[in-house]
Amino acid sequence: MITAFLFACSLASAPVAAAEGVADDRATKDDYELDTSATDKTIKVGKDGAFSLVLRAKNGKKVHAEAPLEVVFKDPKGVKPAKTKLGRGDVRDKAAASPELRTTLRGDKAGATTLEATVSFFLCTDSWCQRMSDKISVPVSVEP
Repeated sequence: MITAFLFACSLASAPVAAAEGVADDRATKDDYELDTSATDKTIKVGKDGAFSLVLRAKNGKKVHAEAPLEVVFKDPKGVKPAKTKLGRGDVRDKAAASPELRTTLRGDKAGATTLEATVSFFLCTDSWCQRMSDKISVPVSVEP
């Protein structure tokens, strides 16, 4: 009877222990970097510039190579991306550990503006994957 009680207690506590382990393994913003440093910061009106976003996983995590990956631009003022939505097909090197998405930007109106977008992707370890969502803001100056 004591054995049955101990077995029942161990079953009751197993989900709690498992849930605690999962909570400790969750990805955070410290586990990745969204690098837009290669984006052109100055574009001339009527001319094209480049937008670049590199997703870099850190702390032993990796960006899933086949799971959905999306960058959706907010309606920008003064500068327009060639595509308002980037996805897995826009990744330059499909085999890269740190995927880079690129598109062109067209300067529409002179002045300082901020290009904003929502980014979503899957960050993984060998035992789990987690969907991540974040925002980026890239200052761009459009010159006459």
